[in-house]
Amino acid sequence: MVLGKFAVDYEERVNYPRLRAERLQRAKDEINKAGLGAVVTWDEANVRYMTGYYITTPNRPLEAQFCFCARNGDPHIIGGNDQEGLIERMPWMEGRIHAPAGIAKIAAFTPDDAVVQNVVKQIIGFMTQYGVEKEPLGIDGTTLSYIYAEAFKKHGIEVVHAKPVMDQARMIKTADEIELMRITCANSEKAFAAIVDAIRPGIRECDLVAIGIKALYEEGDDHTEDLVCCSGHNTNPYGWSFTDKPLQVGDLVYIDVDGASYQGYKSCIYRTFCVGKASQEQKDVYEECRAMLYDGMSTIKDGSTDWQVLDKWPDSPQYWGHNTWAEVGPYAIGHGLGLTLHDRPFFNRMNQVAGVPEQTFREGMCLALETYAGRKGGKFGVRLEENILVTKDGYERLSLWPIDELMECWLPYR
Repeated sequence: MVLGKFAVDYEERVNYPRLRAERLQRAKDEINKAGLGAVVTWDEANVRYMTGYYITTPNRPLEAQFCFCARNGDPHIIGGNDQEGLIERMPWMEGRIHAPAGIAKIAAFTPDDAVVQNVVKQIIGFMTQYGVEKEPLGIDGTTLSYIYAEAFKKHGIEVVHAKPVMDQARMIKTADEIELMRITCANSEKAFAAIVDAIRPGIRECDLVAIGIKALYEEGDDHTEDLVCCSGHNTNPYGWSFTDKPLQVGDLVYIDVDGASYQGYKSCIYRTFCVGKASQEQKDVYEECRAMLYDGMSTIKDGSTDWQVLDKWPDSPQYWGHNTWAEVGPYAIGHGLGLTLHDRPFFNRMNQVAGVPEQTFREGMCLALETYAGRKGGKFGVRLEENILVTKDGYERLSLWPIDELMECWLPYR
């Protein structure tokens, strides 16, 4: 059940102060478990997780904004074009929003460069403030990790890779995060509704993408990736983009509302449709794909593993007409969802064969499972995906758009 999005006085909905507090506590718990004195992250999802601050897309490549959080303190935001404006909008961060000492990404080449040293000294100042300057520092989300590691080493500070720490913190969702996941999936349903209404001969794949994105932003999404839209011959071999190809009568068309983001939380939902009446062969391949998906989902509950899902899926790449798992890597996969489109865990046969260890599902994880059916050299393929919440005894579907049978669109003769 999805609650409303507005703040009201008659019903408990998403409680944002509680959301921020519980996310921060999970992050600090993992920082302490890892034996770190502090974490500094440039990763936009982790900055938002610990502070609520949203780094907009154009600013991310600059790495001009980051977050510092000591194991025993509250987080600090460093960066932003308007510190006073941020304080006004984010009063819970008062006293902990700072101008950056420099933007190393566009000026640094070595650990000794002045801009790097200025940033490092600023971070060491925060560490000293919380008495953790002699403890390991976790660094995450920067392309300059080697330069920073060497620069901190010159000051006697050990640097540790902190991505696994933050991934672990974000893996289990709080009650408010789960409600936001329900909302983002519901928003995706509006995109599907608009797309289904528009499917007809002559409309282009790119037109459907534009219609879907417009519907998402009308529902209050703060960001979205490009939707996937493939039709006809573009569905086999499996593709994940869109072109200006016009749809034709009898085409299958699969849509992925991927990365639709409400308050930062992402959905990733594939559905396949037919332009007009579907053939029996198309219906059979659709059911093959749906059964594969749900066979894997049937194993999921608290304490089950990704290998149990994989055991329900094809055990040879020959199923799709290929010789190696590398060729069919994305054909049947699962991944976490949350503040990124691909949270931990991530699993498929290719990773299993490569030696990635078995991963255990826990109550409160949000997952996306997706499957593809279509033989090599075939005229069409089917892609389906569900978003689910892992529960104690099974799962809850978050993506509720109908999936039981192939949906036929544009039927003027009905």
